[in-house]
Amino acid sequence: MKQKQILSLLLCGALLSGLVTGCKKTPEKPIVREKGTHSVANYKEADPTPETSRNALAKRLQVPEKYEALAAGNDGSFELTCDADIVVPDAAEIPIYRVGQKPFDQEWIDQVTKAFFGDAPVYDGTAYFQMTKAEALEKLNVLKAWQAEGNLDPYGWIAAAREYGEENPEEAYSLQDEIASWEQRYQECPETNAKTEITPALGVQAEYDDFQEGYFSGAVELGDAIYSYRLRETTNCPMDIRICRIDNKISPQVDWVSFIYGYDVKKPSQDSSIPSREKAKEMAGITPEEAIEIADGYMEKLGLSNFSAKSTSLSLGQDLGNGYESLLESNYTKAGYMVSYTRDVDGFPVTDEMDMGGGLESMESTLEPWCYERIEFYVNKEGLQRADIFNLYQLEEEQVSNVELLSFPEIAGIFEEMSAIHFSDYTSPNSVKVNISKAELGYMRVYDPGTDSRHGLLVPVWDFFGTADYHQVYDGEANDYSIGYPRRSILTINAADGTVIDRGLGY
Repeated sequence: MKQKQILSLLLCGALLSGLVTGCKKTPEKPIVREKGTHSVANYKEADPTPETSRNALAKRLQVPEKYEALAAGNDGSFELTCDADIVVPDAAEIPIYRVGQKPFDQEWIDQVTKAFFGDAPVYDGTAYFQMTKAEALEKLNVLKAWQAEGNLDPYGWIAAAREYGEENPEEAYSLQDEIASWEQRYQECPETNAKTEITPALGVQAEYDDFQEGYFSGAVELGDAIYSYRLRETTNCPMDIRICRIDNKISPQVDWVSFIYGYDVKKPSQDSSIPSREKAKEMAGITPEEAIEIADGYMEKLGLSNFSAKSTSLSLGQDLGNGYESLLESNYTKAGYMVSYTRDVDGFPVTDEMDMGGGLESMESTLEPWCYERIEFYVNKEGLQRADIFNLYQLEEEQVSNVELLSFPEIAGIFEEMSAIHFSDYTSPNSVKVNISKAELGYMRVYDPGTDSRHGLLVPVWDFFGTADYHQVYDGEANDYSIGYPRRSILTINAADGTVIDRGLGY
């Protein structure tokens, strides 16, 4: 049963990524744009308007106080309920801009280094984070203590394999093999950490010469805290900067999860390792406002004054452990707040949406994808826990000074029509009820990877946020569950021409 539930969740996770595939019918008008048609020629100048008062854009687009709608499929397998707040920026005009990739050059790397670490020395991370003999021996002693106690299944993997009916459950784990692995590791570990100062830059560490684009691994000591400092450049992520606080070199990775407490879920699952919302707040030790204040300080030092915090999410830090421990149940040892930033262009924001993009239409595709711009901080009472800076844009020429947009009633009609098509492959004999709680207008970067994967356009889009409640029958067994994250758009529609955009692909 548990395996079936996991399969269902994976399928629906893909569903909510914004794909519009497997349509059972074709709408009367072409509202699914083909690749190669995101030319600026598709965007028209709006007629001049003297309206400059507050909420001028909302008036121009005939936006109601609330978006309310009900729709259902003929067989009852699909239902749509919209009781949504509508978010419209207070801007009189919306330009279309061409954007490129901000250079990931040494000047920017130096600025990032200074912003986060000041004048603190940066050490070569490949040597610094290498485990010492004392640290390896500590782990080895734990394993041997389990062996002496006769605890040959300390992680419960043999028991789990037996429960799932595996033919040879004892093959799921060997304590003796893990001890042997750590004994070999102990022999290879140095006595002490090497602290070799290094200037952060791509291509300065010989260990990463085989990394085709560029890589850097650093370590920084700030008071009692140790941070890993990673720079990476790849084809689909031309700028990848991650800074993480490290607590334990034996199990250094902490994976932060920002969507567990979405939509006011007090106890998100039956997993006993997930603390309640109140407990998580207590663990975080600061308020969302204090988290924003800390993150704003870093943004100021980075010189990114054209960005602003768009959302904060109560988040959990999951200890990924090491080796077999990484496969254990979630171990949430930390809590804090994720603060997400997007840029504002002429008072009009880029919508805060969690999809990283960079997808391909098929595994056979030879196109070069380009992931979205993203800046996120995870902070708690101890300060910065993690910072992610990905794929910053460089604003280039204005292409249209004030783009003509469809009215909201027109957009709503397209959304209601396309929602039924969007979910059609997940209904009958199953069913889905979609509940929309927010409709938001903002910028999104679109591009045509078939012609130029390094430039795009900032265009206005409508995003519809909410939840989807599924009733799924799998192998004769019914399963009910809900999927939905506050920052995951269920459907994205181009506000200028009404075409549906796949956020996973970027067009």
